[in-house]
Order: sequence, then C-alpha cells, then structure tokens
Amino acid sequence: MHISLVIPTFNRERLLPRTIPALLAQRTEGFTYEIIFVINGSTDSSEQILADAAERNPSRLRYFKLPPTGGPSAPRNRGIQEAKGEIVIVLDDDVLPDPELLLGHARFHARNPDLNFAAIGELYVPPECKDDPMSLFHDFPYQEFRDVERLEYFYFWTCNVSVKRAFMMQHGMFDERFLGYEDMICGYKLRQAGMELRFVPEARGQHLHQLRADGVAAKGIWYGRWLCALIDHLPQPELMARFGILSPQIGWLLLAKRLIKRLGFHLINNPLTRAALVLAGATAGRRTKLSDLYYYLIFRGHLLKGYSQASEDARTLGKNALLHFPGSHAGQGDMINPSGPS
Repeated sequence: MHISLVIPTFNRERLLPRTIPALLAQRTEGFTYEIIFVINGSTDSSEQILADAAERNPSRLRYFKLPPTGGPSAPRNRGIQEAKGEIVIVLDDDVLPDPELLLGHARFHARNPDLNFAAIGELYVPPECKDDPMSLFHDFPYQEFRDVERLEYFYFWTCNVSVKRAFMMQHGMFDERFLGYEDMICGYKLRQAGMELRFVPEARGQHLHQLRADGVAAKGIWYGRWLCALIDHLPQPELMARFGILSPQIGWLLLAKRLIKRLGFHLINNPLTRAALVLAGATAGRRTKLSDLYYYLIFRGHLLKGYSQASEDARTLGKNALLHFPGSHAGQGDMINPSGPS
C-alpha cells in the first residue's frame, strides 16, 4: 500500500518547521507514503522551507505552487491529481500529526479495501492551546458519532480525512467555486456514489489553530455567507437542521423549537450583555465559560449577519453573487467548527 498525504498550505512559515519533521517521522507498517504540499499563493518563506525539505527528502516530499485562490479546493484537487498513492489523506497545514496518524488510516483501509470506504481521523487541541479562548472553535464535536458506524456526509471534515484516490477522482473532488463548506459538498457527492464514511480515532493529530480573537467577527461573516451558498447549492433538510436554518423543510416541530432558540439568542446577544461579559473578564485572554459565551455571541451573531447579507445579495444581484465573496484561505489552517457550540 502506498499513501499520499495532500496538504494545501498558505503562509505557514512558523508552523512548517514543526509539522514537516512530524510528517516525515510517521510510523509505517507494511506501507510506504509520500507528502505533497500545495502552496496556495503564500507570500512568506513557506516555499523556501518546503524547497529545503524536498531537497533533503526527494523520495518522500514534493511540493507544487498555485496562484492564490482564497480557499483550499484548488490546491487539494491539484495534490490529489499529482498523488501516486492509492490512498489519499487530506490534512490541514496546521495539523501536527501524532506518530501513528498515518498508521491509523492505513490499518483502516487494509481492513476495508473496497473503493467506497473513507475515514476521518481525530484532531485534538494540545495543552499549549487549551487556555486560548479561540480553542472554543477548534473543539470538533466527535462525541456526536463516537458510537455511530456509518457517518453522515457532512462529517467529511478535510482537516484529517482519507479516501481511495480512484473513488475520489471518479466521484468527488472539490468544487473550486466554493471557498467554504467545500468539504461537505464533496462529501455529499461521494455519499451519493455510495461512500461509507467511518471514524478512526486512532488517526490522531494536534490542531495548532491560528485564529485570533480580533478575527472572530470577520470569520463569522465569512462562514455565514458561504453557509448561504451551501444551502442554496444543497437544500437538504439535514443540512438545514444541522446549521439552524429556519425552514419548513426541517419539520414544523423542529422549526418551532429553532424559532424559540433564535429569539432567545437575539435577546441575549446585545451590547449590554457583551459589555457585562467584558467587565467580568471574558476578554482577559484565558478560556473560561464566560469567554466561551462572549466569543460564541460574536461569532454566531456575525454568522447570521453574513447569511442574511448573502441572501439579500442573491435576491437583488442574482444567485451568482453567492459565489463571489472574497476568499480568506479559510480551511487552510483555520478550519473551525463553523456552527460553534450548540
């Protein structure tokens, strides 16, 4: 078995010296692997770091360059196309893999050789980041499916996922028009083709997130606008239910519950509440329940604002406006749980 690691990257000169050695030191057991980085318009010294690493490890590490695209779809596609392995693992560029991350994926595919089997591994916030208030957005809800055998397509999280390359090339690949939620769109296409998605917690790595507190509002707007594009493209009831979209398609009982919850959110999310949270220490720089509430209100409020703005743009300018919101390289080292805490 030969495995290809595909990693889109953007301006990671500070992280690459940590992640590259860990990627090169993966434990193998009856398989070989290669590492493919795809630079997506980086303006720092990332290319030189990768060039030096490729020169020292010519049989193990390669890299390619693309002009900036604003999102990870195009570099992922390029990496998968260039891959030589029958198994492709897609990682984010801020993932520091545990020594057996590849081994976890390899063992899964050895047990499940059919082309339609895919797996997501687990990422965890390392101790050095747990006190950072921004770790709120990087705790993925793995508890939702630890005891579930077949995962839904919207769990096709490309921060740490493996697929058979042939299956992906034939049925999937990433829609390069979408700079956000492109992983769920790809997962939907693969599921329509019969994908069996499983959770492999032993394929683990640290998530060295880089989200800053002063970027939470902008990130919320960005995710809200692309969420509108996602729902327009895939108006599936299960997606609407997952992201709190108010639509009769989710069922009248759930819609009523969501309306009450939305009203409660708007009652709480006001300048007075946020000011009180600041006075109570929510922005002191250490993660607490107060900081969780404060940054959740900011993120969720701006996500709803972005969704509303995109909906209005679609009504006045046409649906093509949904696909023309500027990119931010989200998903390339800043992948978050976009729904925030429930």
